[in-house]
Amino acid sequence: MLSKPDSTGFKNHYKRVMRNSTIRMVFLYFLLFSLSSFILLSFIYWSTINYNYEQMDNHIEYDMERLQTIYGVSGTASLIKSIETSLKQKNYDSIYLLYNIANRKILAGNLSAIPDIKQSGWHNILLSDVTDDPVKKTHSARLLLMPLPENLWLINGLDVEYVQQQEQTIFNSLITGVLITILLGAIGGFIISISTIKKINLINDTIHKISNGHFDKRIPLRGTDDDYDLLSKNINDMMDQTQKLVQSIQNISNNIAHDLRTPLTRLRTRLEAIQNHCSPETSEGISLALMETDNLLTTFNAMLRINKLDSGVQKGHFKEVDISNLLNDVVDFYEPLAEEKAIELIYDSLSNIPVHVHFYADKGMIFQVFSNILDNAIKYTPQQGKIKLSYTFSTDETHNYIKILIADSGKGIPAAERKKVLEPFYRLQKHRDLQGNGLGLSLVAAIIRLHQGKIDFMDNNPGLIVCITLPCSQISPSTS
Repeated sequence: MLSKPDSTGFKNHYKRVMRNSTIRMVFLYFLLFSLSSFILLSFIYWSTINYNYEQMDNHIEYDMERLQTIYGVSGTASLIKSIETSLKQKNYDSIYLLYNIANRKILAGNLSAIPDIKQSGWHNILLSDVTDDPVKKTHSARLLLMPLPENLWLINGLDVEYVQQQEQTIFNSLITGVLITILLGAIGGFIISISTIKKINLINDTIHKISNGHFDKRIPLRGTDDDYDLLSKNINDMMDQTQKLVQSIQNISNNIAHDLRTPLTRLRTRLEAIQNHCSPETSEGISLALMETDNLLTTFNAMLRINKLDSGVQKGHFKEVDISNLLNDVVDFYEPLAEEKAIELIYDSLSNIPVHVHFYADKGMIFQVFSNILDNAIKYTPQQGKIKLSYTFSTDETHNYIKILIADSGKGIPAAERKKVLEPFYRLQKHRDLQGNGLGLSLVAAIIRLHQGKIDFMDNNPGLIVCITLPCSQISPSTS
């Protein structure tokens, strides 16, 4: 048995997950939540850092005003004394420098050199060239430079190393906060998505079972009275009502078919008895009556079988079937009938594909499907026409499929009527003068539904292509 590569399986699983609307919705909200958290924490970071620098500038301005007041009231000597007093308090963040701009002589302060600053106002400098302190050489400073009378310049500032350390600490804390927020959001989103997916899968699985003929299945209620319970209850109520209507219609159809089939069978028996004791002229008329009676019995039998298939009463005897062998049997059975109309019946067995395609099916039912379709194709294909059977193998993310194609060169079916021909008793206007009851394709559709397949019609230009898609159970290497 052939299997897909692991990489393909992973890709298919990824595509299947990403198609899940709940996963996509949770992922979208997770992105929005993460983006919102990042914006909020970035704003907090910016506001905090900006506040720290504003406080630092306010401190420098206040201290500068104090020193300028001392100079204005008491002169240079008092200013120098005040700077020395401030430095003795060992406030290592504070920076002072009083110097004469004319002779570049330092009068007071804790800098060993005059910074290369030409204009008054605010400045950010590196302390590496203006201090002898090895610790401060790697630091930066925020300075306010103000001119004083007598060619004096006063620098007041702060070492910003502590503020930068605070900034880094806040940044690290906010990054940690963002990661924790994203992690908690991811965990919460995962829990919510798993819970939601479980509820949706439960509803989908139950509906899938119902669509496959298990009409007694209902979605279990959890007793929470939430939206999912309300949805499940409404679906269950709808299915109860639908089942009652379907059973009512089926009972009516079955009763009509049963009630009429019995008298028709008796009528046929009596006609056969009369035919054995009548003249040749009368016998010919009775033969026509018997033919019509047989058509009616065939119609009622088909109605009963379609009802049994659609209601799930007739389940079928499923086993593994080789599609190639089955189509060979169908072609062998109908080849003589095709030869009578000089129709070329071709079966492309796809011998170039080194595998045997198997699927689980009721072999008798599937044989009848192809029999009905081939019978129609031969009936509506003109003399010396062509009918071709072939199949292809395909796969998607979760299943393997076989597509069986029956292409003829007849008149085809108009596109507007292709779905209608699968309805019971529907017949094309141009075929109403031919023998039939309009139930052949309805029976075909019912059998294909039972096998979880589908039937499609396409143009063959000229003619019609009938495409039957059935799930495939496995592919085994060919021994031929």
